[in-house]
Amino acid sequence: MRKYNSNAPGVKLRGRPKKESSDKRNRKVSVNFTDAEEREIKEKAAQAGVSIAELLRISAFRLSVIERLTDFERKALRELMYQGKNLNDQVRACQANAWPSTKRKAEACLDGILAILGKLKVHNSTLI
Repeated sequence: MRKYNSNAPGVKLRGRPKKESSDKRNRKVSVNFTDAEEREIKEKAAQAGVSIAELLRISAFRLSVIERLTDFERKALRELMYQGKNLNDQVRACQANAWPSTKRKAEACLDGILAILGKLKVHNSTLI
C-alpha cells in the first residue's frame, strides 16, 4: 500500500520516516580491538543477524553485571582462608599422631569458620 503526503495530495512519500529527536543516536564511542577480537565480533554479529553496533549495544545494556565483593566480604574471605590454613596445620598434626593435643585446636578452628560463615550469611544472604 502506497502512502501519500498529506500536505501534497498525489505525491508519494519517499524514504524512511524521520526519527523523533529522542530516538536519534548522536553520541559516538570508539573501542579498540585486536584483529582476532574484531574477527570474533564480526562473526558473532553475522551469526546473530545484527550489525556490530547493535551487537555491542545488546552486550552493554542487556547483560547483567555481577557486583564485586564488598569490603566486609573481602575481609571475611581473607579470615576464612586464614582459618583454612590453621585447619590444615591441625590436620597435619593429627596425621603425625598428635590427635589428643590438637583436637581442641581443630574444633576451635571449625568454630571460627562457622562463626565467619554465620556473619556472611546474615550480612549477605545471596553469598551462601
